[in-house]
Amino acid sequence: MAESVGYRSVVVASQYVSWLFGQLLRVRYSIRARRPAGLFERDSEHCLILAPTHKTYFDLWLLMVALGWRRFRALVPVRTLATQDFRSPLLQWLKPLIKIIYWLEGAIELPPEEHDTRSLPEKLRGLLVALNEGDVVVIFPEGEIWKKRAPPVGEFAPGVIYLHKRAGAPIVPVAVWMSVRKWPRRRYVVQFGQSVQIPGQLDQDAGATWLREHVLALYEQAKQEAER
Repeated sequence: MAESVGYRSVVVASQYVSWLFGQLLRVRYSIRARRPAGLFERDSEHCLILAPTHKTYFDLWLLMVALGWRRFRALVPVRTLATQDFRSPLLQWLKPLIKIIYWLEGAIELPPEEHDTRSLPEKLRGLLVALNEGDVVVIFPEGEIWKKRAPPVGEFAPGVIYLHKRAGAPIVPVAVWMSVRKWPRRRYVVQFGQSVQIPGQLDQDAGATWLREHVLALYEQAKQEAER
């Protein structure tokens, strides 16, 4: 079912406000970003999948801040796949507030984990609808915050490939390097890749592996940038 114009206006306005407040993260993070020439240079981007690695709960805000105002504005509204299942007691306690933020920000919630029969189409139906309506979507292929240093990028779930094949939307791979040292500010380097199409002969699992290899190469670029 298509969303009302009124709700979409709420989402757009909320994301603009979030971007402005997101600038406060610069107090805590030293944010740098690199991207290929021509990426996000149009006034408005449509039907695009952003596939970033996942380092912190603040990744979405940090990525949008890293883009800068003009490129962020070209992507809005950005629809993100969000979990309803929180293992942290604090996040469980804050869940009512988080649900309100999800609604304001236009996040698309995964079905709860207790639904053991969740199929891939069921999990991703909301994102697929958003893509078919021309929105930009964000999905973290690792499926969780990845804290290990070796390997620096977790295994990719096939969901992003499912979306790509069903909607025909190009994927923008994104790698994030984040410093271990937290003070005085944590360094956060974002390497955006050129949009890609998954080779048609690959199935979903093989496509996820192919995309992960691509992101690993981007991660090395981000790491080199951080070491300069």
